[in-house]
Amino acid sequence: MVRMPVVGKVSLTSDKDVNAGTEASLSDLFTYTERRKEFTLESDVERDKTKLKVSVSKLGSLEATADTTKKKGEKTNLWLLVKIGDFSKKVKAAENIKKGDVLDITVETA
Repeated sequence: MVRMPVVGKVSLTSDKDVNAGTEASLSDLFTYTERRKEFTLESDVERDKTKLKVSVSKLGSLEATADTTKKKGEKTNLWLLVKIGDFSKKVKAAENIKKGDVLDITVETA
């Protein structure tokens, strides 16, 4: 499997229980405060042009679009990086997720 350039990584705490096979979105799983946890960009992104793959441990991955233009090395967070509509995209959970679980999120260019 070819890995695409990594845009950034962050670990966020789940705000709810989700059973494997049940659909959940980023908005379902993470509070507004969690979605605003900062991380450093590992590559450039351009608003409306950079397509992203957001992978969440135990959940799965979803396609998204950048909602900001920033350069490698700048600070950002998921709330600024990903278009608001993409937070509602549902993904079937690959594993059981418990409230309080710390989930690793990797954002790559798609």
